[in-house]
Amino acid sequence: MDELFFTLYGDVELGEVSRSLWEPAVPHLGRFVAGGLEAPLLAALEDVARCAGLSQSVPLATLREAFITGLKAVCDGLRSQGTAEAREASLRLLGLENAALTRIASGYSAGLEETIVRLRLDAADASPLDLSTGAMKFDEIVEQLSLEVDRCRRMELSLGLLELALEEAESGEASPCAREGYRGAPHEVGECLRQNLRRYDSIGLTRDGGFLLVLPDISRRGLAGAAERLRRELAASAGPSAPQSYLFALAHYDYVDANAGEMLEAIDKSARRARVVHEPLTWS
Repeated sequence: MDELFFTLYGDVELGEVSRSLWEPAVPHLGRFVAGGLEAPLLAALEDVARCAGLSQSVPLATLREAFITGLKAVCDGLRSQGTAEAREASLRLLGLENAALTRIASGYSAGLEETIVRLRLDAADASPLDLSTGAMKFDEIVEQLSLEVDRCRRMELSLGLLELALEEAESGEASPCAREGYRGAPHEVGECLRQNLRRYDSIGLTRDGGFLLVLPDISRRGLAGAAERLRRELAASAGPSAPQSYLFALAHYDYVDANAGEMLEAIDKSARRARVVHEPLTWS
């Protein structure tokens, strides 16, 4: 029977799409009609459909039509043999049509889903923002800080930095303000920060996932007030899975006489100290 199917497949006239769909399935046709083993045959069809969904080279409707066209051609070829065995094989194949079309649609859908995931990842990589928090990625916030340093020097403005970390409620141990630390609520935290800062303040992520806030033209007292306000708002908007307390490391420059790298080093050192001693507010 296997030899018959290979002969039929070679003889029938199929379009490019039908042939590419049926070719991986031909080796499984004999086992299916002989013993009803349909899994390998359906898996072969589904895999071709998945690849088509990934590449978007063929619409699903065209793929379904290609299967029906190939099925008719193979069944016609079987019936032309004039034997009872060939007619029985034809009936078995026709009875598989609905299951095969379902698996083709499932495979195509899986390919589309993988494509969507890949496109989302590509968009996330290309975006200057972290999609989970809405904050700038680390490289972006460093560049923004450098711009603010230059601007504040030219205009003789003060500059404040604030790094946010959190302290876990159940263990009492401090940890960086990372995605896993927030347990599924990074977007809410980022949104709370944006709502409670000025429109020209900048929010970004540190290298380890904590939040770094850049606040130009602010007094030392104003920076301390901003930290306290953020602490209250974060606690008020937090759900039951939020950390017990938020830790803030602050740095203020009445006159900007350091570069961005030096500022980041100083604020990171203060943040590490805050996490060690569990101080809610630490100045660098």
